[in-house]
Amino acid sequence: MDSTGGTSHSGEFSDLARRDRAGAVAAAWLESGRIPHAVLICGAEGTGKRRFALAWAQALLCIDSGPSACNRCPSCRKVASFIHPDLHTALPLPPRRGKQRLALADLRESIVEYVHGAGAAIPGNANIAVEHLRQLQRELAFAPTESQRKVGLIFAAERMHPAGANSLLKLLEEPPPRAVVALVSAAPERLLPTVLSRCQRMILSPLDAASLRAQLEQEGVTGERLELAVRMGAGSLQQAKEVAAGAFDGTRQLVESFLSGGSEQRDEVYWSVLAELGGDRGQLERFLQVCGLYLRDLFLLAHGQGASVVQVDRRPYLENLLEKIDAARVALEIDRVAEALGHNANPQLVLTDLWRGLRRGGTARMPPPDPSLVRARRW
Repeated sequence: MDSTGGTSHSGEFSDLARRDRAGAVAAAWLESGRIPHAVLICGAEGTGKRRFALAWAQALLCIDSGPSACNRCPSCRKVASFIHPDLHTALPLPPRRGKQRLALADLRESIVEYVHGAGAAIPGNANIAVEHLRQLQRELAFAPTESQRKVGLIFAAERMHPAGANSLLKLLEEPPPRAVVALVSAAPERLLPTVLSRCQRMILSPLDAASLRAQLEQEGVTGERLELAVRMGAGSLQQAKEVAAGAFDGTRQLVESFLSGGSEQRDEVYWSVLAELGGDRGQLERFLQVCGLYLRDLFLLAHGQGASVVQVDRRPYLENLLEKIDAARVALEIDRVAEALGHNANPQLVLTDLWRGLRRGGTARMPPPDPSLVRARRW
């Protein structure tokens, strides 16, 4: 029995423990029965945080008498379908839906799609409304009905409205008896420090290249596309699959246009790219991440390490671009992009600074400026 009166369960974490420290930590907590009341499940995109959180909830709510979450009992099946009465969730929603008071049944389809990776990405303007977090807290205050505990899962927790995050502090400081809360986030640095300090962390490690390659090969990905997906995946199975499916192809073309235009000091390209991205923060961040990969590849080529480039299918383009841009400038821009994204800077300002850097580092001769463009564009 654990400190809340429930039976210890190790569940799916027995397998996870063999490959990931987070699994080992979860298994140790479950075996010892010393379950923290608040945990933060974090790690890069595509490392399995959503399913890990689901497995954590199953292990906590399983009613089977065995030593592990059985995945067969009514409780485990209900958790997998998000219809368990002792499981409560919060998920970022677009502004209109975020203002509504929603029951779990109203959110069930969106949550199932989100957790199992079948749904679209969360819109850039979506957040977790204050009312939804307060509703979750009210639900957790009641005694469990079917299991020994109540579990709250907050997905994409970095999207909590600041007022909602503050309202959560009381729950984290003085949790109701038998309640366990799990925050799931790919960007824990965006959470309030006061929230972070009250959670025990379970950090999921990126997958290694061999694991990514084996998984993609099972799905029929081969050749240059396979190698590109493994390298661009950077330990994320989700991202590797997206690359393999061509989801990054449009962004890569836009990045190439941006880099070439900057090195040739063609300012109309900047405005064209900005219009294409549409000001959406998610698209801007994705664009800058891919920019960073291209800049890193240019740096590697400039220093004789071409075998390590990520854009393996664009080697001729990279070599041609390297003739137009100062390699020393490339290193500066890599640092600029990485630091800005790491500190949650405004991505549009980062994009503008990157463009200026490319123009300064370009070797092409600057054409005479168009007076109308100079008046319209204030650098």
